[in-house]
Amino acid sequence: MTKKEKIIHAALSLFAKHGYTETSISKIAKVAGVSKGLTYTHFKNKEDLLKSVVIETIGEMTQGLMDLEELSIKKLLQVYFQLLKSQKDLIRLCLLLVVHPETPQMVKDMLGSQQVELLQVFTHLLNDLTVGSDDLEARILLATLDGITLEYITTGNKDLLNRMEVYLIDKYTK
Repeated sequence: MTKKEKIIHAALSLFAKHGYTETSISKIAKVAGVSKGLTYTHFKNKEDLLKSVVIETIGEMTQGLMDLEELSIKKLLQVYFQLLKSQKDLIRLCLLLVVHPETPQMVKDMLGSQQVELLQVFTHLLNDLTVGSDDLEARILLATLDGITLEYITTGNKDLLNRMEVYLIDKYTK
């Protein structure tokens, strides 16, 4: 792992644990095992670092969902739940960034555009499965996944998460 990657990883961990505004560049540098000056060599400020965290981690995760070779609602849901289980810190950071009033607008815009892309994929995949408004069903599914995500991040109940995964996959693949 390069020093830049160590900084991004440390920032992700600390932002997810303590929040963006409560995490200093000094603390990130210390956890990454680099100097504060080196951190500023790679990133002009904390907002630039946050942008890199979003692009390098959240962006890649979302793109991975949309680049599935076998694009089906079942596969998309399976990958989503797998990511939720394996990337808990990353998902927690997403939630914090969306709701925190001091999150830089540029980051909120990036997250919003990823949500729009995901909504378009859901709408397309639900096209043949639903009667009525595919867009509305896609929005309901996305809101459901947001609620499930919040439930899991706050409770950590893997058994309930697994049951909800089976339920949604059964609901949308019958």
